[in-house]
Amino acid sequence: MRTKDIGYAIFSGLLVASLFPPFRFEMLAWIALVPLLWVLEGKKPHEAFTLGLVSGLVSFGIIIWWVKISMATYGGLPASLAWLITAVLALYLALYPALFAFCMVRIHAGGSVLTFLLAAPLWVSLELLRAYFMTGFPWALLGYSQYRYLYVIQIADLVGVYGVSFFIVFVNAAIWHFFRFPRKGPFALVISVSLAVALVWGYGYLRLHEVPLETRGESRAVGIVQGNVDQSVKWSPKWRRSILEKMGKLTKELRGRFPKDESTAPPLIVWPEAAAPLVYGRHTHEQKYLRGIAKDSDSHLLFGVLGRREVKQGPKLTNSAYLLSPEGAESGRYDKMHLLPFGEYVPLGKLLFFVKKLVPVIGAFRPGERPEIFDAAQGKFGVLICFEVIFPRVVRRMKDAQFLVNITNDAWFGKTAASEQHLSMVAFRAVEFRMPIVRSANTGISALIDPTGAIRVRSPLFEEWVHADAVSLKKARPSLYARVGDMFAYICVFFSAAAVLLFRSRRRSRM
Repeated sequence: MRTKDIGYAIFSGLLVASLFPPFRFEMLAWIALVPLLWVLEGKKPHEAFTLGLVSGLVSFGIIIWWVKISMATYGGLPASLAWLITAVLALYLALYPALFAFCMVRIHAGGSVLTFLLAAPLWVSLELLRAYFMTGFPWALLGYSQYRYLYVIQIADLVGVYGVSFFIVFVNAAIWHFFRFPRKGPFALVISVSLAVALVWGYGYLRLHEVPLETRGESRAVGIVQGNVDQSVKWSPKWRRSILEKMGKLTKELRGRFPKDESTAPPLIVWPEAAAPLVYGRHTHEQKYLRGIAKDSDSHLLFGVLGRREVKQGPKLTNSAYLLSPEGAESGRYDKMHLLPFGEYVPLGKLLFFVKKLVPVIGAFRPGERPEIFDAAQGKFGVLICFEVIFPRVVRRMKDAQFLVNITNDAWFGKTAASEQHLSMVAFRAVEFRMPIVRSANTGISALIDPTGAIRVRSPLFEEWVHADAVSLKKARPSLYARVGDMFAYICVFFSAAAVLLFRSRRRSRM
């Protein structure tokens, strides 16, 4: 393996990193993997693994460097330990492109055409594995890079974000094969790729015109309040009252834009995750204050707060969303089902017992057991809290809602690209389930996202912001993706596994 080979791998990693915020080079997605595929020719499996690992380290090292900010600035870790944890996470994520490169070389023994055909299914299989292994961390999947290209991502209502990743890798593999093996079926290759591009863009064009017509008609106004509360004081008891007063003041400002009898006034006002920095039910004075805000606004008030559940081991905290009626009564509650590893709980707690001592800020939260579809404010909506919105399998459990609400606190990310990366994944959920999404964040990015994935309204970062707008309620039956889930990705797993097993059997027979 030459130094030049390492250079190709690094270049591919840089191209992949440039696809995601804060960069705006999404068009490079269609060639980003070509340098890595090119350099794999003639390599041994262990050399291919190394090249894939280098490429992955470069790309993920750039994409998720903000983890250090979250852990050092807001998590209280020493900078050196925060950098170490960030590097370990980047190394873990780099294992997936390394496995991709390793398998590509093994499969290539079956011929370049087989390699071309299996590149996309193999990549999707590894993305699916990353979404499930150790509860999953499907951050910066390749398909998410195209969230601003609406014509491309409309296929997500059929095949999810994995289908967009498949399409990207398919084009990369075709370009690699065309230039690497120009004499092996160039016309068939060009025709097949042209047909795939035409189908994807044609479907995107069709759905971008159909979806607004399908959702035209019944709509509901929703208000969003972004308080911009400093994370360093958010959980300080002496700041609790002033934070609630700030949120109440912004809510009053929002409601004041509409006369008391105005029919366009929002029947639902959404606050962010942990907007009320307290344990609901334990602080009766603050609880009464929250009910008063709901009454004064004459709207349903949805807010993030800590909840409690009684279990055999005693009371456990939950990351919850409560809904208060315009009369101030409690109308519903949702407990976050998919908790954040090393933030809300420690996975493999007995094995990693030392982590809690190193980072005492980690909470021992109890996950919610079921989704909650709130039937209030003249519409049915499901609530997703922060991290769990990046998991389609969690959102799928709320497919019968008419719109979705995502509350989050991205202040942990600081002024980095992580908030934009997070938003890009929320946009895909809107397309996959053909539902509008109302997003309320503590410091941004709050947004309104249409069922086409278009981000209609968005807030700035680290500013107070209020907004009210109408969202169209979903009327059609659930999308194909909502009904069948990740079936397409599992089919990719089947074909990838079959190809690997077929190659192994052929190799043994030759031996």
